Amino acid sequence: MEHLEQKISLIKIRLAELLARKESESVRLELFWIAHEIDEMLGIKSEPDEPVPSTSVRPSPSVLTSDGRPTFARSDRNLILVVDEDADQRAYLCKQLADEFDVVEASTGGEAWEMAVSLNPDIVISDVLLSVIPGDELCRKLHDSVETSHIAFILLSALSERENIIYGLEAGADDYITKPFDTDILRTRIHSILRRRQHLREEVVAMNGRPERLEYKTQLDKDFMGKVFRIIESQLSNSDFAISDLCYELAMSRSSVYNKIKTLTGKGPNDIIRILRLSRAKEMLSRRPYPIAEVSAKVGFSDPKYFSTCFKKEFGVSPSRISDIL
Repeated sequence: MEHLEQKISLIKIRLAELLARKESESVRLELFWIAHEIDEMLGIKSEPDEPVPSTSVRPSPSVLTSDGRPTFARSDRNLILVVDEDADQRAYLCKQLADEFDVVEASTGGEAWEMAVSLNPDIVISDVLLSVIPGDELCRKLHDSVETSHIAFILLSALSERENIIYGLEAGADDYITKPFDTDILRTRIHSILRRRQHLREEVVAMNGRPERLEYKTQLDKDFMGKVFRIIESQLSNSDFAISDLCYELAMSRSSVYNKIKTLTGKGPNDIIRILRLSRAKEMLSRRPYPIAEVSAKVGFSDPKYFSTCFKKEFGVSPSRISDIL
């Protein structure tokens, strides 16, 4: 009883401080958490005030792949996976993000792991205290797998000690935000992560298959892209080389290869193969005027006319005139 009275006293102090402040999103969020704490102390199981919008916030997907994994059709918006055992806090956060992102949710670390592997979200936003797999361990697990190391991760936690934050960041988290937090700040952190990713995508494509100096999110990502480009280079003149061959060489499933390359470059594997072939053709033609048919064959195009069409579409000039503008 004494412990309960002390906790209520602290809550009253926090409420008094909030009432003295100008109302903002952070105030509303903190009031939400305070109300939830009171409900917990009184043994009340509360429900969200409003239903979660079904158009943007998606519950744990009910459609399964052949191997039993959840899936759904992706839109052109970024996908965020929200992980929290507290249904109210999870629903609140999903609702706040649903106007701008596609959102899916998980209540345990184990469920979140399966969904991350299957759905390839752009960002996972997870509480630290989860059952099955704690949030920081989930982050480490995703960070250490080549199939998921490209997925950005934000840890949310009421654990605000310096050691907790350091441990979370060492697990591979892109950011660590302590509760309570302002959702506008969270949005800013999300946009910062997405901008960095877009900048990296542009650099990867601009480097034309020589990304050694780029700063990837993880060493696994850097090694993966290096291997992708080496494999394509080794098959440059093979016109039959396709994504299925690339997947075989990488020893990864087609969906895993597609998801990872698409996330890291903004392009599909076939686009990357084509861009690299054309970039090497441009290098050859810039050194000396090779016959178009010869260059076409060297970079895996069996039809010189089709090669010329693709080349002009990529660089804005026909291969026969590339030396004039270099």
